[in-house]
Amino acid sequence: MRLLPLILCCLGGFSCFADLPVAPQVLDPQTPAEAWNVIRLATANVTRLLKEERLPEVPQQISLCSPALRLLARASATADRQLLDQHTVQAFRLINDIAQAGMSGTQASAAASFDHLQSSLEALKPFFGPMDVSAEIYFCPQHPSQLSTQSGSPCATCGTALHVRRIPYTDVCPAPATPVTMLSLESGAVPAAGVETRLRVRLQPPAGRPLDVSQLIPLHGAPVRFLLLNQDLHDFHLITPPPPEPNGIFAFPFTPASAGPWRLWAEIAPAATALPEYPVTDLGGEFHIVNRVTHDFIDVLSATADGLRFDLAFAGGNGGSPPLRKTSLMRIHVSDASSQPVTRLEPLMHAFAQLTGIYDDGSTVLRLHPVGGDILRQELRGGPWLAFRIHPPRTGFLRLFCQIRVASRTITAPLGVNIR
Repeated sequence: MRLLPLILCCLGGFSCFADLPVAPQVLDPQTPAEAWNVIRLATANVTRLLKEERLPEVPQQISLCSPALRLLARASATADRQLLDQHTVQAFRLINDIAQAGMSGTQASAAASFDHLQSSLEALKPFFGPMDVSAEIYFCPQHPSQLSTQSGSPCATCGTALHVRRIPYTDVCPAPATPVTMLSLESGAVPAAGVETRLRVRLQPPAGRPLDVSQLIPLHGAPVRFLLLNQDLHDFHLITPPPPEPNGIFAFPFTPASAGPWRLWAEIAPAATALPEYPVTDLGGEFHIVNRVTHDFIDVLSATADGLRFDLAFAGGNGGSPPLRKTSLMRIHVSDASSQPVTRLEPLMHAFAQLTGIYDDGSTVLRLHPVGGDILRQELRGGPWLAFRIHPPRTGFLRLFCQIRVASRTITAPLGVNIR
């Protein structure tokens, strides 16, 4: 049988949405069990994307089914090869239809084709054993090439127990999972402006044991990061801590530029969900949300920090802002004091920039990374343009902190936009 070529194998049709982080084994399954696992996870993600009306992100998820289908077409030992080929070709056609509908933004067409695909996949299941069709795949978050179909199997590299594999449904402002991990302060020091304070904090799962970082999926090179913000939404810090102490306590220095109180978040992604969580606590007093009745926020689309200028622009916005609950592209241009473009941006946490958005409610956090994937070579340089995808989940003022690294210095510029 000659399988239909899949349009999505060439990502150029939706290049600005093609950064979903997936392990190589997802794109190259080796067994029917692995292939069916990918199909089950990817189609569940498409169901969620359609529900949230994230049409531009549907193609990258549905494309994950293509290599899995190719493996299944080769692996089946059925005698009725003609019927198997018929169902497989139909499934490929429907994947193409869903991708095209996603790229053109036609929700009804994507949903209808997806319903038909589900029927085609059901028709394929009898050609394979039930254990393969329903198999869970277990992997090591630190060594994702280590796979097993057996729960509790140890990683051959580090010896830790493997965890059930999940594929993130999006990397564009995913709806954070409800934190199941508690964050608490272990030191009582009150931060003072300009004075280094060494924080000691504990991340603790529900069972009460110290957090095992091997149970976390590294996000851009680190399993845990901490975010700190003072209550006037101006002084922000993003910290990658050293490994925790044996008792699970993370210790790291923090030098505020202004008075608190402060809000502290941990950014983690448990392997069980592959979605970020932001457990939170306050320090230096109770963090009070800014009262919009007495203090309104204005858009800040340009800012200067350490002699560099940051200009923010949106594509397909709504009155100069990103559209609410829609995925769109925004860009930041970095220039120097003489208005010349800056092209010497150094890698910072596996990217040429880190962009953190925090709403004026003091609770909703968005973490954005430039389009293009992780930067793993320290000698590379970027700029002056930085492109980000954003999916604002609610209205309100969104403070944006853009962080870059130039000449071994981290520079933070506060921007902001009202989501309408």
